Amino acid sequence: MELRNHASVAKVKSEEIDRPLADFPVNIWEHPLTTFSVLDLDGDRNKEKLSSLKDTVMESLLASRENPIENIKFIDVLCRLGVSYHFEEEIFAQLEAMFASHDFMHMIRNNEFDLYTVALVFQVLRQFGHKLVSDVFDKFKNKNGEFMEHLAEDARGLLCLYEAAHWSTHGEDILDEALAFARSNLEKVASRCSPHLAVRIKNALKHAYPRGISRIETRQYISYYEEEDTHDQTLLEFSKVDFNLVQMLHRKELDQVSRWYKNLELDQKLPYARQRTVEGYLWAVGAHFEPRYSQARIKFAIFINLLTLFDDTYDAFGTIEELESFTDAMLRWNSSGIEGLPESMKYLHHVVLDFFDKLGEETEKERRPGCITYAKRSMMEVAKAYLQEAKWLSEDYVATLKEYAENGAKSSCYLSLLTISFLGMVDEGTLDVLEWLSTSPPILMNSSLIGRFYDDLTSCEFEHKRKHVGTAIDCYMKQYGVSWEKAKEEIQVMALDLWKSLNQELMTKPHQFPFPITMRFLNLSRVIEIFYKYADTYTHSELLKHHVVSLFIDNIPI
Repeated sequence: MELRNHASVAKVKSEEIDRPLADFPVNIWEHPLTTFSVLDLDGDRNKEKLSSLKDTVMESLLASRENPIENIKFIDVLCRLGVSYHFEEEIFAQLEAMFASHDFMHMIRNNEFDLYTVALVFQVLRQFGHKLVSDVFDKFKNKNGEFMEHLAEDARGLLCLYEAAHWSTHGEDILDEALAFARSNLEKVASRCSPHLAVRIKNALKHAYPRGISRIETRQYISYYEEEDTHDQTLLEFSKVDFNLVQMLHRKELDQVSRWYKNLELDQKLPYARQRTVEGYLWAVGAHFEPRYSQARIKFAIFINLLTLFDDTYDAFGTIEELESFTDAMLRWNSSGIEGLPESMKYLHHVVLDFFDKLGEETEKERRPGCITYAKRSMMEVAKAYLQEAKWLSEDYVATLKEYAENGAKSSCYLSLLTISFLGMVDEGTLDVLEWLSTSPPILMNSSLIGRFYDDLTSCEFEHKRKHVGTAIDCYMKQYGVSWEKAKEEIQVMALDLWKSLNQELMTKPHQFPFPITMRFLNLSRVIEIFYKYADTYTHSELLKHHVVSLFIDNIPI
């Protein structure tokens, strides 16, 4: 009886604390794994079929080298169908040789290729880190410096130009003009296109291919490609079989992540936080979908879920006194000093440290000593950044934009996300990579702020329904004395400029590290584009449901 009384008193005291609780939407995937099977009864047969088809596709790829333009077109289709990872060495070698060829560059500049062809060559080369100069589009302008009027009726050319313009860097005014010209005319010409091309244009205007999550783009493009009269039936079948095989692997990984979450009872232990197991796994797939990165995806998805709980604890539960004690414990990397904290915060601290301890054991077995140190440091940076925001909130302080951006680059969690990602990429994630990452290189800062600004732009209205730290929009409003609408507009411009800076970093030669390393920065920014461009779909996860269904539940009929 005495124990009950103590429990009752503790409950009352807890209820008396004024906590910044958020009215988060509920988890829509209460039992996600009941909707599909992880038993792959046809797996062996499909793998044999894939191997046979792959040999045929390889022959076609090698044969396409006879004509450089056809070679690039074939590479583009492989990328869009999601199967280019099977032929990476061949593709890298072919594009490297092409870009280094004076004859090829002369041909692109001087031959009478149409808009579609030039834009496609431009896009594919830049996509793989080769900065083809933007003046290749000069010949499509008239004497007044405007894009020729007849191009407004070329739907395929406009679409390709629109996508190519998303690879722009600073100072390339012609690409800014191309983007505006293509966008305005695509909206008009779509109604006169074939149904599948019209749908493709509509989807591209919402999320352009260079900014899309690879797996989502693949799922959509397979349906477009099938409707093309000139499609290669072998290549189409190869992409469908591959998609279904990779989907089965993704299901098994999602099953593993979901069981980890369920076994730890995190939904019960931290009821105030968002439960986003499925959405976190989709984030991981956006970062690296290829089969060889299975362990990277699992680690990344688990970590995204931990960060979500971490974020909501700082943002929607803890008092400033509790968060200071919690942060001190994180910086010491032990449990001393957290005795008086709520049980939920104690449990989260234990789960986070346990995750990193196990990760450290794995990296030691993989003979990558010292790597886990960088992972722990990155998590400490997150804790410090979150605490800074909590202090600003408790003091009713609206930071300057510079102050906010410096802290926001850390609270975006990109350093920790990329560190965990690289730890999962055993072959590429070396100690040298982590040491370089810890120096905050420009490519990290650009991608971090893209994430921070896009998150702020779409989540600010929901967060302002309760007392919440000022976002980038609030900081800009106060510093420059402008309206809410004007501040949002300026932050959007900043985000687009950051994309240009990121593109430049991706095309800087020579790359310090292998291409798969630099691609993680791009892929994480692509995830942000899909998750936050129009709404905070991670929080309001019903907006992501159709992507989850198409990628993990519905397979492709063959």
